[in-house]
Amino acid sequence: MEKETKGEHTSEIVKGGISAFAMRLIGMALNWVFAVMLARTTGAAGTGVYNLTQSLLNFCNSISKLGSDTLMTRFGAQYYVKRQWSLIKDLYNKSMMVSIPLSIFISAIIYFFANEIAGDIFKKPDLAPYFQIASLALLPLTVFQISTGGIRGLKKIKEYAFLHNVSNFIFGILILGSILLFTSRRDLYVPVIVYTIFITLTAILSFYWYLKFSRYFSTKPETGINFNEKFWIGISLFVAAFASLIRGYADTFILGRYAPIEDVGVYRNAFKVATITRITLVALLIPAAPKFAELFSLGKMDELKKSAQYVTKIIFWCSAPILAMVIIGAPFIMGIFGEDFVKGSLALIILAIGQFINAATGPVNSLLIMTGKQKLNRNIMVGATIIAVALDLVLIPKYGAVGAACVNTLGVIVMNMIPFFLIKKYYGFYTLDFTNIFNVNPKTFLKEVKKALRPEKKKGEGDSTATEDQIGGVE
Repeated sequence: MEKETKGEHTSEIVKGGISAFAMRLIGMALNWVFAVMLARTTGAAGTGVYNLTQSLLNFCNSISKLGSDTLMTRFGAQYYVKRQWSLIKDLYNKSMMVSIPLSIFISAIIYFFANEIAGDIFKKPDLAPYFQIASLALLPLTVFQISTGGIRGLKKIKEYAFLHNVSNFIFGILILGSILLFTSRRDLYVPVIVYTIFITLTAILSFYWYLKFSRYFSTKPETGINFNEKFWIGISLFVAAFASLIRGYADTFILGRYAPIEDVGVYRNAFKVATITRITLVALLIPAAPKFAELFSLGKMDELKKSAQYVTKIIFWCSAPILAMVIIGAPFIMGIFGEDFVKGSLALIILAIGQFINAATGPVNSLLIMTGKQKLNRNIMVGATIIAVALDLVLIPKYGAVGAACVNTLGVIVMNMIPFFLIKKYYGFYTLDFTNIFNVNPKTFLKEVKKALRPEKKKGEGDSTATEDQIGGVE
């Protein structure tokens, strides 16, 4: 019985992972099309403006959402398996009531203080009008993040992956192509206008899907959430996410402060390519995180261990060959964006190594968060961020993009290796099982894939392991 149950959990993760992986591949292809279109039509400067404004908005969004997207995933998954629809609705309503006014307030600050942000912080006064346009995207970005966090908690993995990886670039390519028909190339307003529009359209789609999948309008409104408790959990998640975001974007901001805007575009494109190395991690983490929360809430620690190690093994062996290809083909890959981007080849190699380490250690941060160790994860993130920002301030003015890449990779190592050993301390296992890592049987995995893709028989009404489609009531 235990073996059968374990198979059900891994099959669910594999099934969701395959959907997410397929969407991720499609999204990466579209992302490349969008990035190449942007680079070829607006140059390195246009790419730099796009990435700097996007980084600013993501930074502010981490404040406006206050960890509510992760709350919706973690507790949404727990309520979902028990079919507590009213609690899911209550959590979503209260999250929005906090985050929407906050996002409007922060948008106003960006809009009215754009000159100070551009001139005093980045020493590039010309960026002010671009920041003002981008400020309009913060509210839809906040709605998007919280709604997709809820969709993930409801185990609508295909829809979540589509929204995060595909829809934005479909909209982006269509909007960019349309705008370029009526404006000149090298117009630096184009990237930020495209970003603002496609974020708004994706937010509308995510909001609609969340209302549909959560049975929002057919669920009787009842209060039952101790939101004060959830709020402080959300604050811990927010601090961790905010620290991680500072670490992730400090290199971009500091590079934007000390280097030409073209270097920002080169570096961010190198980082974008490097994330290919962790594509399997990102794909499998989408279904794995709510599954970890579910297993932990049910006290099934042995199944939690097996699921985490199973996921990590798949990630490791899928990531290793990608790393090799990126290292060997770095100059060619960067050259696709244009001759100005080839100088980012060394930065790409360094960043790819860091992303492989991120992938190979498995979903360590997510495992801590989904099992109630969010404060511990927060402290690790804050410590890693302080170290990274200090090193960025020292190395980036001297070594530019290469210095930024080195610090980014060091931050990844610190942020992943500490949780890697803490999971062993608290739960008695490593996510990467060294004794079993070379025990790879492709035939067994293919059988698992076929099993995951096979249509499932309907389960009884009271079965807590019912599939998402059965519980979600989707046609």
